[in-house]
Amino acid sequence: MTAPAAPRILHLVDRVAGGVPVAVRTYVANSPAGVEHVIAAPFADGAPAPVWAGTAAALVAWDTSSVPRAVRGLHRLVRAERFDVVHAHSSFPGVYARLLGLGRRTRLVYTPHCFAFLRTDVARPVRGAYRFIEWVLRGRATIVAACGPGEKAEAVGVGVPVDRVLMVPNVASVPVDPADVRRSRAAGAPVNVGMLGRGAPQKDPAFFRARVAELRAALAVPVQAWWIGDAADHDPAVQVTGWLTPAEVAARLRALDLYLHTAAWEGFPIAILDAHAIGLPVLARAIPALPGLPAELTIAGGTGGFVDAVHAGGLAQWSAENHAAWAAYLGPRTPDAQRVALAHAWDVSLGR
Repeated sequence: MTAPAAPRILHLVDRVAGGVPVAVRTYVANSPAGVEHVIAAPFADGAPAPVWAGTAAALVAWDTSSVPRAVRGLHRLVRAERFDVVHAHSSFPGVYARLLGLGRRTRLVYTPHCFAFLRTDVARPVRGAYRFIEWVLRGRATIVAACGPGEKAEAVGVGVPVDRVLMVPNVASVPVDPADVRRSRAAGAPVNVGMLGRGAPQKDPAFFRARVAELRAALAVPVQAWWIGDAADHDPAVQVTGWLTPAEVAARLRALDLYLHTAAWEGFPIAILDAHAIGLPVLARAIPALPGLPAELTIAGGTGGFVDAVHAGGLAQWSAENHAAWAAYLGPRTPDAQRVALAHAWDVSLGR
């Protein structure tokens, strides 16, 4: 008797950097056993982008430089090979896949990784158009696999039936070695604060610089600011690391005293999960992706407590309390939880 073919998942990714490819890497790493993965993504100079190095998936070039090219390329891909599931990651691949029509035998899963209508760098009419498109296509995906509770609520809000929305929790992406202990800040030493991400409008480097300026005005010790990632504008007040490997990101995070997440919109920020996994205290901007975030964990509500703790020599205690509060808020965002959710989204066996 012939064994059934392994389920094949085609991931559609329209970018070469940022949180979306990182999230897809964790999906592949934490996938149920026995699943084959193919990632269609833009290539850089004829080769897969560095973000895919070491990923256990086949990689195929997908030209997303224009809508017609992206749609034609996707059409060729799904006609040339058998895929049991097409998983579209982010808004534009989600539109392409839902418009194309994949047939009844192919399961279509859509993860927005932050709906485009939440962007604040485009005009209100454009955001309205994005929301209208999501409403029109609301029933075209088999499952909307939201990456966080805010994204799940937004999906229901544009009319996706509740029984066709589930949450696949984002998980930390950096390697964490229990033997690597974060250093303790010495009395009078500079305070190191940082943000992880691309220097793009979404991550709002200007907002980060403004918060750093406020900390420098409030603290009696020097503040060293780090932007962990690429940034177009190299402000001398902030040290920019450039692109780093996951291990290098972990090392840079471990050297911080406070992680500030300043993004203006998100699906669910993996960077916060990475900082939390390292053991860092975190203060985040209050955005829809973080519904119900306690005030003391927000930048607006928690910065005063951080400043007081530095001045009083109580940073270790404040950091421990902050970390515990984040653990309660985040809940079980583990590889196992992601694996179970992916099995439901793709309708495959856990392979245990």
